Amino acid sequence: MANNEYDCIVIGGGIGGAAATLRAAQYHLKTLWVKGTRKTAKASRGKYVLNIDNMIGVHPGIMLNQVKKTLAADQFQEAVAQLNQETFHIGTQEIIDNVIERIEKQFAEWVTFADQKAVEIKKAGDIFTILLQEKPDSQQLQEVTTDSVILSTGVMDRLPEVKKTIKSGREVDDIKWVFPFSNLERLLYCIRCEGHLVSRGAAVIIGYSEVACQVGLMLKERYNVPITMVTNGELLQAAQTTRKLMDHHGIAVETSRIVGFDDQQEGEEPVKKKAGSDLHAILLEDNTRVTARYGLVSLGLHRVYNELAIQLGAQLEKSDDPDNVKRVLVDDYSAETNIPGLFCVGDMATRKDGGPSMMQIYTAQEYAVRAIDTVDRRLRKVQRAAILGKN
Repeated sequence: MANNEYDCIVIGGGIGGAAATLRAAQYHLKTLWVKGTRKTAKASRGKYVLNIDNMIGVHPGIMLNQVKKTLAADQFQEAVAQLNQETFHIGTQEIIDNVIERIEKQFAEWVTFADQKAVEIKKAGDIFTILLQEKPDSQQLQEVTTDSVILSTGVMDRLPEVKKTIKSGREVDDIKWVFPFSNLERLLYCIRCEGHLVSRGAAVIIGYSEVACQVGLMLKERYNVPITMVTNGELLQAAQTTRKLMDHHGIAVETSRIVGFDDQQEGEEPVKKKAGSDLHAILLEDNTRVTARYGLVSLGLHRVYNELAIQLGAQLEKSDDPDNVKRVLVDDYSAETNIPGLFCVGDMATRKDGGPSMMQIYTAQEYAVRAIDTVDRRLRKVQRAAILGKN
């Protein structure tokens, strides 16, 4: 291996990037963590996961119980009562912030943070050269080198456009109307991460594909709650057997465009609420009011942030889709791509062997560790060979 600035460079400010950087720091690898800019952070789904409650060990109740034990004395009972009334969340941003804090306190000498965007990557021999940009219009680029790169730049889901009429009477057809409900976990995107929440009441599946219909069937079969498919103006693309099962379960289909979301219970006095914090119905252009406590968006991916991998010639999954929605193929053991020294982890990657989906927080962490383990093992192998060669 060549003598580079860093033992490894991690690109991506989400869970995968955080997990890789923390493990690299714990191994005392000289690491550059390219966390991205504020703009790139908003472009990936990881920024919007409010509450991680599908993983054991990641739950606010753990620390809350510890705090209550600490405050067990009589003089703290008022504080304990207040804690019992609060609602705490642990989301991706809290996890990432905690990783940054831990690194700064324990491993600052091993990690350099870069709030920049990696705009170009090339490889000559064993050495990767990466160009970093701080601002979108900046002509000044910083060049950094390494022989191991971990990409965890994520994906973004396709969002539904909502045809909303604003106060002036003008129609604004845009995805921005879903943001408050997405940010506060009323519109969901991952059936495995958040699908269990629909057990609390009626739900809408926003989508029209066979996959979306299967999502609706799965939630109906699991929780037996009212399910409605809302295609948002598209034609339903369900197989005949799928449609037969939907009819059996009473899954309704609404094809009209979405024009709004109602956070008030029908027939009751309006109550002022934080935008996106509650949902009671999805409103359609044909004046249909679809009762829903939750919506699950199943429209597929808007894009995979694989540009850097493509620049290096990394292999993408085989499909008829355009390259910008294809995941990068990686080895199951190491998360390495077909480009030696280039690793991809998290939602942007998929296994070469066609194994189970890697689009979970826990798999992002696991494959990040596999990547760093591989980098560490290779570095130590070189060090041993140098020692044995001298002797």
